[in-house]
Formats: sequence, C-alpha cells, structure tokens
Amino acid sequence: MLASERMLFILQEINKNGSVKLKLICKQLNTSESTVRRDLEELEKQNKLRRVHGGAIKVSLSSILTDNKELTMNEKKDLQKEAKTSLCAACAKIVEDGDCIFVDGGTTFMNMAAYLEGKKVKIITHSDLVRSANDAIEVVVIGGRNINVYQMNVGPMAVEQLSKFNFDKVFIGCAGVDVSSKEAFTAEMDSAQIKEVAISKSIDTYLVIDNTKLDTKGFYNFACTDDFTYVLTNATETNNVFGENFKFI
Repeated sequence: MLASERMLFILQEINKNGSVKLKLICKQLNTSESTVRRDLEELEKQNKLRRVHGGAIKVSLSSILTDNKELTMNEKKDLQKEAKTSLCAACAKIVEDGDCIFVDGGTTFMNMAAYLEGKKVKIITHSDLVRSANDAIEVVVIGGRNINVYQMNVGPMAVEQLSKFNFDKVFIGCAGVDVSSKEAFTAEMDSAQIKEVAISKSIDTYLVIDNTKLDTKGFYNFACTDDFTYVLTNATETNNVFGENFKFI
C-alpha cells in the first residue's frame, strides 16, 4: 500500500473516531509499527493530527484549524461518505420544485444535485464540484479567483456576482462548530465572505455539518448557529447541548 493510501486511511479513522491506536492501525493495514509511526509523524507535520502515546488524536479546540491544517478537497472526498450522502438527501428533501438555491463549496455537497431529480431547481454555487446531468436542474457557477485546493471561486468578483442573486434557500458548510459558543468557523477568510453574502440574500438558511465538525474551532468565525433556520447534522443529540434549531437526520 502506498504511503498516501495509508495516511488517507488514518485520517478517515481519526475523523470518524477522534483518535487512532498505533497497534490497531498496524493490524488493519498489515504494516509495521515503524512505518505507521512515520506516517503519523508526517501527518503531524502537516498539522492534521496530534501524536500521543500509543497513537494519535484529532486536532481539536486546543488547536485552531487554519488553511495550513485543512485537508484538500481530494483528501476529503473519501471521508465521511455515508454521512455526506445522508446529509445531501436530507437537504434535497427541503428543496421545493421551482426553488432557487445556493449550494456552498466543499465535498459535503458534491452529490446533492443527484438527489434533486424530479425537481426544477436553479443552483447557484462557487464550487467546481457541484454538477448535474439533469436538464431540469440549472447550475450556475460564479466566477472569481479559483482556490485550487478547495476547488472553488472566491474574491471580489465572486462576491459581486453572488450579491446579484436572491435565494429561497442556502445550504452552507463550514470547517467546524464550537457547540458551547454556538460559533461556526472557516479555516480561512475568503470562503467565509461568500457564505456571509449567500446567507444575507436568502429566505431560509441551513448549516450542514457532519459529526466530525463539532467541537472544532477554526480561524474565522462567520456565523452563529442560532442565526440559521436549521443546523442539519448526523451527530447524536446528547444532554440537550445543541440549540433548538439543530435537526438530527
């Protein structure tokens, strides 16, 4: 197995469970401890995990998530696939025939158009990942400065184009949410500006997050979770720590 494949597997496990154990990873990958240790060292250098005795843990609220620590879209595509599928399906059920919607960047929404089949919908996005083979679904990708690692367009041109639209609904992703402070974060500022504009131009707003985004504090706070119509998540509600507008799928 290639080093890149091993490290992707480690990231999948750490995003799913919050931590990994060295011996278990070695067994799962049928690889020596020295090889896995080198993989963990490399991932720690990239600020994608923190090594501890016997394994590694997820970068958490004790470490601020910046664009230097954020995974690329290619790295994220194979993470949390089941959760992203469920979230896309839940978002699609909210969309009504004839709606004009904004779909945010990120791998969470990659396949959302596929779940809108049978509805005539206009999708505005700044993401290169949102595609549709259905003629009833019109996809408009706004221009601007392209961030290759995020596969999305940002900057003044993108903001100006986006500000000309009005939406029935917007579906927003984020790098993390601090449940205690109710803050939603991005790892950088460019995409946050796009989110803020889209939110301001919509009737209803939805923040869409998988469970790995909870208790992750990012570089830039762009919204409060209370400001959204609903926060859609696959997380499990525990001890009423989430707001009343959290909707668990």
